[in-house]
This record gives sequence, C-alpha cells and structure tokens, in this order.
Amino acid sequence: MEPSILDYYNDYPSMIKIIDKLNEENNQLHEELVSTKSELKLYKSIFKTHRNSVVYNLYIKYKDKQRLWIDKIRTDYCELKQLDEDEDIIEWLKPIRCER
Repeated sequence: MEPSILDYYNDYPSMIKIIDKLNEENNQLHEELVSTKSELKLYKSIFKTHRNSVVYNLYIKYKDKQRLWIDKIRTDYCELKQLDEDEDIIEWLKPIRCER
C-alpha cells in the first residue's frame, strides 16, 4: 500500500524540525571547535614568544581585545601602556617605593 499525500505532509514537518536541530547543534559545535583551536594556538605561542621566561611570571592580557602573553618581569613601561587596562596593569604601572 502506498503512502497517501496526507501521510507525507504529516511526517514532513517533524523531519524539518529534526534537521533544524541537527544544524543548530552542528553550528554550536563548530563555534566551540574554533574557540578551542584559538585557545590552543595561544597556549602554544608561549614557546615561540617567551622562551626565556618563567611560566608563573606570564599573564594573559589584552591588547586591542586580542589575547597575548605578558611577562611582568621583562616587560617595560611602554609596552604596559599599550595594553588594555585592568587591575594588574594599573598595579604594575605604579612606581615602586624604595626601601631601606
């Protein structure tokens, strides 16, 4: 027995809903993959940009809304001024008081 036209139109919208859900999940997973790849690229860049730095001296800071590594010991005043301000940057820019 052949399916009638009514059966086709009753089943068709449910198929569309399933496909829409799969497309939405696919887009979400793709965005997550791109995000994870960019994060991995940032962490791998430590070995290229800061080979002689100690890891616990490195901080992730923003410059023009892009993440980058900053070594708080080896960074000079001019480089710190170019970064986006946050609590750490403001603290690092304060002059150091002399001690006896």
